[in-house]
Amino acid sequence: MKILIIANSIVGAEPGVTGGESRFIELAKCWSKKGYEIHLMSGKAGKVLCEKMGLPVTLHSISNSPNIGRLEIIAVFFKMLFHLPALLFSFKEGIVYSGSEQIYDVFPGFLLKLFRPSKIRFGVVTHWLPPALFWKRKNSNFLFSLMFLISERLGLLFANLNADVLLPVSEDTLSALKTSIFNRKPAHFVLCGVNFDEINSYFPEREEKKYDAVFMKRLQRTKGILDLVEIWAELMKVKPDAKLLVIGEGIDGEEARKMSTDKGLDKNIEFAGVIYDPAEKFKKMWQSKVFVLPSYEENWAIVIGEAMAAGIPVVCYDLKELRAVWEDNVIYAKTGDKKDLLDKVMYLLENEPERAKMAQKAREFVKKYSWNKIADTELSLILGINP
Repeated sequence: MKILIIANSIVGAEPGVTGGESRFIELAKCWSKKGYEIHLMSGKAGKVLCEKMGLPVTLHSISNSPNIGRLEIIAVFFKMLFHLPALLFSFKEGIVYSGSEQIYDVFPGFLLKLFRPSKIRFGVVTHWLPPALFWKRKNSNFLFSLMFLISERLGLLFANLNADVLLPVSEDTLSALKTSIFNRKPAHFVLCGVNFDEINSYFPEREEKKYDAVFMKRLQRTKGILDLVEIWAELMKVKPDAKLLVIGEGIDGEEARKMSTDKGLDKNIEFAGVIYDPAEKFKKMWQSKVFVLPSYEENWAIVIGEAMAAGIPVVCYDLKELRAVWEDNVIYAKTGDKKDLLDKVMYLLENEPERAKMAQKAREFVKKYSWNKIADTELSLILGINP
């Protein structure tokens, strides 16, 4: 059987990796091992990303651009519309899996299901429902928050017309769906996973701690990258040699780099870009004492689970979605309170026994999240089989 994954927001010559992309790639690797044929509707950057992360795909390509940024994501919608006739001709039967609830990922699945209702099973992953009062989103631009909201609501509208199942990636998102107007289709809370055994296989017997902290996420305001640069400038006042590793790329990456240079942090903050090779990525993480994620919006944060599996204590902003998943296995700072976050990071940097204690507890906790089990459950939900 064929599985078509729709992931139209992957752009750039060297595409970054979001949690949503990591999620569908890890699930698809599990499905591929079971004999499913994996197809992808995306730009060429989507195929590049999948293959760099170990997932061969058959590409149904939309127009590609080496550019990144919010305007490029907007252009994706119109590129997707232009390429829909070719997709309708080439993919006639199987599972359609929308990687997000955004309109550019849902609408192709909507049409495929509409024209071939008996041949297509259609599932829509739902990451997050942004607030209707979009201007109240923290650390986000007014115009782009509005456009994000419109795209998300339109996507959910079409998903509710003919999707077989919605797959919210947090209990909070499931609850929001059930109390919204987008509750006409079955919805099941699904998990995210961690490749614990794989990560453990890379674990060195001894690794020198080269960095005081590491951040790994999309470089975007709402993920806290600009907060982190400001926090590091403050930390250097009491620890002048403190070193921060930043792994990832994103639409606010250049602004973060410029801020770092303007504050004289070039020798203290290393921007490593995207690291696709897992062995290299986890080696870099193991060289760090603390994992820091000052994100304003999350529903799961797969990177927290990866840090836990790597034995690195985590400090993050106090989001209810994160507490629901990670419980008391991370240290929470008041959301948006940079001083509180700095204090929590400093506490761990100055307290090696506490770091070791947290790391061991977190490693035990995260073992229960298996991608193979999640992949089986999700496939059963899409096919209408009781998992």
